[in-house]
Amino acid sequence: MEHSLFNLILLVLALSVGFVAAFLRLGLSPILAYLLVGVVAGPSGFGWLRDDPATRFLAELGVIFLLFEIGLEFSLSALLAAKRLVLGLGLMQVLISGSIFGGAAWAMAGLEIGPAIIVGGALAMSSTAIVLKQLREQLEVAAPHGRIAVAVLLLQDLATIPLLVLVSTMGGKQANGWGELPMALGTALVLFVLFAVLGRKWLRPVLHYVAETRSLELFMLTALLLALAAAWISQHVGFPPALGAFMAGMLIGETEFRHQIETDISPFKDLLLGLFFITIGMQVDLVTVGASLFVIIPLLALYLVTKGLIVTLLAQGFGQSFSAALRAGIVLSQAGEFGLLLVTMTMSHRILTESVGQLLLAGMLLSMVLAPFIVRVNRQIAEFIIVRGRTRWAPDEREEEVAAVASGLEHHVVICGYGRIGQRLWEMLEWEKIPAIALDLDPERVRQARALGRRVVLGHATRPGVLHAAAIDRARALVITMADARLARQIITQVRLGHPKLPILARCAQERDWASLKQAGATEVFLEGLETSLAFVSQCLVMVGVPHSRVERYMSKLRAERYRPFRVLLPDSDRLEQEESETEEELSVVILEEKHFAVGKRLADLRLETTGASLTHVRRGGVNVPSTMMDTRLRPGDVLILEGSPESILRAKALLYEGG
Repeated sequence: MEHSLFNLILLVLALSVGFVAAFLRLGLSPILAYLLVGVVAGPSGFGWLRDDPATRFLAELGVIFLLFEIGLEFSLSALLAAKRLVLGLGLMQVLISGSIFGGAAWAMAGLEIGPAIIVGGALAMSSTAIVLKQLREQLEVAAPHGRIAVAVLLLQDLATIPLLVLVSTMGGKQANGWGELPMALGTALVLFVLFAVLGRKWLRPVLHYVAETRSLELFMLTALLLALAAAWISQHVGFPPALGAFMAGMLIGETEFRHQIETDISPFKDLLLGLFFITIGMQVDLVTVGASLFVIIPLLALYLVTKGLIVTLLAQGFGQSFSAALRAGIVLSQAGEFGLLLVTMTMSHRILTESVGQLLLAGMLLSMVLAPFIVRVNRQIAEFIIVRGRTRWAPDEREEEVAAVASGLEHHVVICGYGRIGQRLWEMLEWEKIPAIALDLDPERVRQARALGRRVVLGHATRPGVLHAAAIDRARALVITMADARLARQIITQVRLGHPKLPILARCAQERDWASLKQAGATEVFLEGLETSLAFVSQCLVMVGVPHSRVERYMSKLRAERYRPFRVLLPDSDRLEQEESETEEELSVVILEEKHFAVGKRLADLRLETTGASLTHVRRGGVNVPSTMMDTRLRPGDVLILEGSPESILRAKALLYEGG
């Protein structure tokens, strides 16, 4: 087979398409597919991808653009906004993790001080690309554990610069490396300052000029040119090309064009990450790894636990809640791209022996293969640890506290999960003076709720003893607000054993979970996707001029067909029986907007009583005002609580929205 660059690219693309398609069909991470492409087609596999100049060029190109993209993700403003976490927690994590792992490498593998420092630093890194992508998909970047993870990743990215300089300086000549290190670090600092000065002077004008052409092609070409030019300069002053690309990405990331460039290169992000893992997979020696597998797996488990524990303890030391700290530790427990780059560079420079390098490479790669799954289920892992762990509390003490808080409650609602939905539900129940007790696993969230005087306690609802302590025997309903369908099924199954008639409302994010939750015994299941669709359609109909009253009628009919037990609350107006409308009453909330007819009018002038519905109270600025005391004109943002039959509620809403 002729081994030209064209053939090389064609082979890589063909293998990647086949492997990625197969792994996605099996529900596995594409990262594993890319790694297998490198392993199977690389020198230790079939040898289709040889270690020659063409392959090395393609590999280096992938690393350059990957680090350029990671540099774009770096945000100086985010660093300054969270400088205590970044410069405090992040720096401590890198130093402590690096010292522990470097010390272990020095003691176990007999490494010199220089290589041990590089190995420790490499193992201290986490995967910016994998973690940020997964957290964004799960909408957890702004969550407490997400903010901790982002802060630590920012510092890790910065810490890579001196480590890359150290690798380049040592270059296989450990005896002379330390003497050259101060000069090398000084040169790297001068290079960064030079990039910053030149960037401030002409980078923005150039990007402004390119942006004014409104040509996406020219903008993309300019971004690629900047990345390659910075890599070329870095290489010609004796540093890895990837270091220059990373610095260029950091500088462009501080301009107003950052998001445009990120958008332009976003189609290539996963491709570049895939190319990076293919090149890493090529360097794996299957014979060496296979012979050391029984050593690699225990060390990998120890590495994940140790690194996660370090982050957890440090985050708690910086005032974070145990739940957020634990989840951040789980999210950051894997190795990262920068770590792999450092290890492969030390192997190519003969700083590490082949056997030690292969051992590190295999363990780090396995941790990154597991990373998407670990990040995806970080909440479930944290809940399991919190519930099973006895270091924080004893189970009987939890149940006693729940029982003490629930003492005297009757005909109440038990809420499993006091997150965003649980808090909103609590507020509505509080307005209607319906007693409730909530169970949650986040100690900080529970502490804040208790400070507000709310009956929110620490406890896991999957434990029958906790539910019994929450007076489930005397409850009027059980509401499961957590999105984890597996936990919801477990709770429903346990409750149904002793309470076959208790109304149970659960929520789910996936349609495939709807039937299983119903089968487990849920009275009704709230399907988030369906309700989002209904809200979207409602807004669209209102925008095109369909009256509010008619839209409400349509939505009520759709909901009634999907949620039959809720016909009293969500009636099908076309088939509502007369006796039902006369005897059953409901509560409904109306939030006034500027365009509504009722805005600017007094309640007395509206004559709501003619619709058959009554106004219980108005909520303005977070304060409930009885309707009898409401003598001012209605304003946008006022919340009106209506009570009446379904038909009277529709008439009242039509009056408030449209005047009749």
